[in-house]
Amino acid sequence: MKRSAGVVVAGLAAVAVAGFGIASAMVARRVIGAGRVHYSEVLPTSSPKTVRLERNAATELPGRYGLEFDDGSRVIVGPVIGRETTDGSVMRAVIAGRVPPGATRARFTGAAVTPADLGVDEARVPRTPSGAWRFDGDADSAAHDMTWVVHTHGLGASPLATLRSVQAVQRAGLPSLVTCLGSAFVERRSGADATDVDRVIAAIDDAVTLGARRVIVCGWSYGAALSLAAARERPEVVHGAILISPMLGLSETVLHAAAVAGVPRVLVHSALAVLSTPVLARSAGVRGAVPVRALSAGPIDGLPTLAIHSPGDTTIPVELTRAVAGRSPSFELVEVDAAPHGLEWNVAPEAFETAVREWLGAR
Repeated sequence: MKRSAGVVVAGLAAVAVAGFGIASAMVARRVIGAGRVHYSEVLPTSSPKTVRLERNAATELPGRYGLEFDDGSRVIVGPVIGRETTDGSVMRAVIAGRVPPGATRARFTGAAVTPADLGVDEARVPRTPSGAWRFDGDADSAAHDMTWVVHTHGLGASPLATLRSVQAVQRAGLPSLVTCLGSAFVERRSGADATDVDRVIAAIDDAVTLGARRVIVCGWSYGAALSLAAARERPEVVHGAILISPMLGLSETVLHAAAVAGVPRVLVHSALAVLSTPVLARSAGVRGAVPVRALSAGPIDGLPTLAIHSPGDTTIPVELTRAVAGRSPSFELVEVDAAPHGLEWNVAPEAFETAVREWLGAR
């Protein structure tokens, strides 16, 4: 009888452990996944120069945005120019591109700067050996070919999203490289990968090969953690960081989000351990191990850093960035008008570009 009871207890323990392991893998997938794609309904309109969208928190935002369609085409839209009271829709002007005939939905995105805006044919953007895209700055600038900026996007975004910061530094006279994180340049990122930091490091090395004497890393959201981790591996050449809606540390950000959502801390720590272990990381869909410790190290002491963040960010709260700025003299925070995560440039482009230009000018 005792033996039978022991078998039952052992079996229940095994089930509990297995259940915890499954739950940890599920949380791990959420930690490094890109999340769901959110679409907005596209409604019929009589003019190719306008697009009519269902009214929601995103489509009503001020500023310039991108629309991504299922056929791969993209349209750039301007501010809201009208609202329909009958069907609750908003009208926005089409700045570039054409809405595909019969389109009924689109992904509303912050990627509102195109290679053409930077004076480059999208089909002919030069690439470096690591696969990064290259955008030259002002050839008359004294800093040209001495300081390069390496831009990295976040989860669930396309590398095209970084062209907003590329444009800002190009106007300041500096050339840029855009890290390509293992997928086609125009595609959304599906999730984290074990090689992400290495790809940012490779882009930094490309900049040095191109003549950079110093590099500034520029990271958006998760790309901020990647950029800081890469900067730690190249301290002799990385002289600054620009971070937008930044994930300053993977563990801290995830634990904060878990606390808000009511997820037990022990489950989050277990999920991070899963991601850190090559064999276990496969259960979360990652080949190899995500460098959780490197991505959780936070800002670099003494490294001049500009963070641009908004109180409207509910994905990575600005309070986490404020806390760092309050204790680090080398860390400058510029807060812009209330904008959702990663849309600081779209809502306040002048404030965004002024912050970048003035910070670069002081380096």
